[in-house]
Amino acid sequence: MMTNKNKLTRLTLSVALSTILGTTAALSGCTLSDKQPIRETESVQHVSAFVDVESLFSTSEKKSISMSKDGKWIAFLKMHNGAHNLFVVAADEPDMTPVPVTNLIDSVDSFIWSVNHNEIIFSKDHQGNENSQIYKLALNDKAPTASTMTRLTHDDKVDYSLLGQSELNADVLVVAANHLTPERIDYFHLSVDTGKLTQTQTNSVSLFEAQLSKSGQVALGLALNADNSRSMYRFTDGRWLKVMTTEPGEILELISFDEQTNTAFVAGSIEGRDKQELIKVDLESKSIETVHLDPENSSDLHHVVFDEQGQPLIVSYYGGRLRNYPLTDAAAKALKQIKSRFTQDIEVKVDKINHKEDQWLLTVSFADQPDQKYAYYPAQDELTGLLNEAPGFDPTLLGDRKSITYTASDGVEIQAYLTLPKNLNKNLPTIVLPHGGPWARDQWGYSSGYFVPVAHYFANRGYAVLQPNFRGSLGFGKRFVQLGEKNWGTGTMQHDLTDGVNYLIEQGIADKQRVGIMGASYGGYAALAGATFTPDVYKAVISYVGPSSLVTLMESFPAHYRPYLGTWYVSVGDPEVAQDRADMESRSPINFVDQIKAPLMLVQGANDPRVTQVESDNIARALAAKNHPVEYILAKDEGHGFMKQSNKLASIVAMERFFAKHLGGGTSNKVDPAISAHLETLRVDIKKL
Repeated sequence: MMTNKNKLTRLTLSVALSTILGTTAALSGCTLSDKQPIRETESVQHVSAFVDVESLFSTSEKKSISMSKDGKWIAFLKMHNGAHNLFVVAADEPDMTPVPVTNLIDSVDSFIWSVNHNEIIFSKDHQGNENSQIYKLALNDKAPTASTMTRLTHDDKVDYSLLGQSELNADVLVVAANHLTPERIDYFHLSVDTGKLTQTQTNSVSLFEAQLSKSGQVALGLALNADNSRSMYRFTDGRWLKVMTTEPGEILELISFDEQTNTAFVAGSIEGRDKQELIKVDLESKSIETVHLDPENSSDLHHVVFDEQGQPLIVSYYGGRLRNYPLTDAAAKALKQIKSRFTQDIEVKVDKINHKEDQWLLTVSFADQPDQKYAYYPAQDELTGLLNEAPGFDPTLLGDRKSITYTASDGVEIQAYLTLPKNLNKNLPTIVLPHGGPWARDQWGYSSGYFVPVAHYFANRGYAVLQPNFRGSLGFGKRFVQLGEKNWGTGTMQHDLTDGVNYLIEQGIADKQRVGIMGASYGGYAALAGATFTPDVYKAVISYVGPSSLVTLMESFPAHYRPYLGTWYVSVGDPEVAQDRADMESRSPINFVDQIKAPLMLVQGANDPRVTQVESDNIARALAAKNHPVEYILAKDEGHGFMKQSNKLASIVAMERFFAKHLGGGTSNKVDPAISAHLETLRVDIKKL
């Protein structure tokens, strides 16, 4: 998915679909053959210059910046050799040129610094197959490029998730994997030195989240039950003991665990709560108490920062924008001092605090440029940038991005992000860009999701881009999620998108005859649903790794996903239940291709384990049989979303040209010939499927 796995912090199975692209629109009064895109040389009303795809998706952008435990090195991910590779630079010489310490053709998923100061532990899969393997990188202090990489896991059919490192034994990595049986994810210790894998606990209760003890055992975990309830278990005397079980549909997420006091902090919408609150659980008495809840009663708990004693220091919520609530005067003062250093509109998130060094590690987000990372030292009121660079593009060329709300036709309020061309907001070609998941959400910041830069890219081409947090999206309370159940495709989740289009038309922003939709994963499904179930709304449609059949989607999930599909059965249906299967068939675009009017583009990774290639192949064949206009982009070395730079750039250029042809927005004529040439290698002749 485009929402990559962060497997190094906790076990959260990637069983939900992810976000990507969507549908289209047409010029009023024109037939398809009459529609001509506005070229760069012709001048789009608002555009002083087109931002090019290579600068917007630059190989120089750094991700996952992290300092070693001893403070000697800074590591990060950056594009190199066509994939995200590891780079390091000496922390006391940040102006030195960082050097790549891996030279992989498959992107590193994520990494941690080992307690051993000269080691990095990272994971990666093979061409998007999501069977991640774990590696050790032993740094050579004098010549980092001579560092030694060792593969620690060796079964290509198994997905190994690194949960952490034992606090008591640096040789012990804690791993979750379906190593013994495909249907069950158990817990293991993996030796950093020898690569020996030893099972420590059998996951007989199907935990999908875990908190570790200092020795590296899973001490506390959450299970997702078949009825969409959640159960919390603690591990005591070799047994899993149930602490509590929620009602179906209630959300419970682990935040922290205190082994000494036998307590935990969780985010929960339980026992009558609608929004997720910060709750403290006594694991012995099983009593709970609310520690903090949203003062505006509008959003779920988003983030918590703890003090040196493990107590909440800053609590954050995210509605349309991030809101921080410091719980001490000192924390409030520090946040105020940090924000005073910036003149732009920003969001400040305190990622974590290194209490030993009195160091706050921060992410500063902007609407129109990548995140920046900082270290803040409250005692000295000192703010230090961590390898921040000016973006490779001019932010003034990007769109104006803001949070909006509109009212759906049944009265429910929908929060969304609208990105508009600079100084232009009337009668625009418009793209609806629903997120994936659907149990996810969009946010304001440029780096908050793959499709925020895409939204800016199209705004620069003259489009209005709408990203609605439709029903089923996370962050707005339990009831808002439940309103999406069994409402895929023909229900309120899709109506929320249509109502967003109508809102923009009523405001004079959208040209009714030039509205498109594009999305990935669930967003790709929503795009196909828009094409089939509301065919008069959209004039062009892009589905990026989007399922065309809810039945084949559910039946294709890998065996180790099965224990975690309770939410899917409640929200989508169980194909083994006759009534559910019939309902799922009625919401599957593949069964209604005769209703499609708009031209369609499909974007697919051949190795996608979540939305398999058959989903795109089937609808491509059906449309080809009708001689319906369809373009098909297939990358044989990708999975659920394109990670390789060449595939990413080529697919975005393909989308740009597709929408320009059918909606009339701008398109650059200065694309690198190598990108165009590579795009041609990805095109599928649908007549040969």
